[in-house]
Amino acid sequence: MSHCSSKNRQLRHQEFSKNSVRIIAFVVVMMACNAGHAETAKWKVFSNRAGWSIGYPADWKVASCKNCPDPTDPDVYVDFFPPTDKQSDEGWVMVVHLVDKPPGMSADQWFADIKQTANLNPRINEQRLTLNDLPALKVRYRNSSGGGLEMEAVYVLSGSKTFAINFSGNKPGIALDSLRNYPIYVRMLSSFKIKA
Repeated sequence: MSHCSSKNRQLRHQEFSKNSVRIIAFVVVMMACNAGHAETAKWKVFSNRAGWSIGYPADWKVASCKNCPDPTDPDVYVDFFPPTDKQSDEGWVMVVHLVDKPPGMSADQWFADIKQTANLNPRINEQRLTLNDLPALKVRYRNSSGGGLEMEAVYVLSGSKTFAINFSGNKPGIALDSLRNYPIYVRMLSSFKIKA
């Protein structure tokens, strides 16, 4: 009997240990999820006088060219950078108000033209989509002379106004969607709006 009760205690101890490990793992996962949610819950909205707005993480920096002190100016591009330079290697976002679509040109014709003239790098794929009910074209480019550095542009058309929302990182040879900031870019992209 002593041998059976000792074995039962041992089995109960093993079961208790397994359950303890499961509970600890569950708690760690939940804490990580809550920490990630807390980070993404703190977002701001940036509005530009060209009529567009976009959500971005509160700890990211908003900038433009060095000679452009006002990023809300409708004629300047706007960069959104992570808080540190090291995090910028994982990707940043830039919004540009491009030239207007010429009158009489269809959206398909305009997208066919703009995808070649706005970025001269070789295209590796593209996808037509709508972004908040606006016609858009997502194009992935690869700079072969830059070690295979990828970049993505989503061209958005509102009437004749044309915008590009660009995502790029500094990790040649790595697919963009594997960069740590790509999900942030996707969330920013989904928040992009243009005043009618």
